Amino acid sequence: MSQSPQIIHLNLLDTDYAKIAAGETIASDRKHRLAWGDATLDRLGKHIARYRYDNIDQEGRDDLLCKIGTTAELFTLSDREDFDDRIRTTGSFYLTPGERQQVVNWLRDELAVDLHPYP
Repeated sequence: MSQSPQIIHLNLLDTDYAKIAAGETIASDRKHRLAWGDATLDRLGKHIARYRYDNIDQEGRDDLLCKIGTTAELFTLSDREDFDDRIRTTGSFYLTPGERQQVVNWLRDELAVDLHPYP
């Protein structure tokens, strides 16, 4: 038995999808400041592009910022326990304004990426 294909409608422009798939370009002088491999930097670029161009809600944006912050080792084990506790008590994932700002500042300082013109 074959199933008919499912069609999923995306609320994205084709150009936005292309930008997400390509990922955000990180300047080569900034890449050399970090002792990470290309795969990690490519993954960060895709997270940044998705944050900018994907039509996601605040929980999705916080999730992406958390992934970036975790990759950059900005969050301690205690921070991650706080995240888990918030999920247990509220039923949703979110970052505090200070946690968001910490990731945004790191992106600006270390990678010269400014997320503020975006949601």
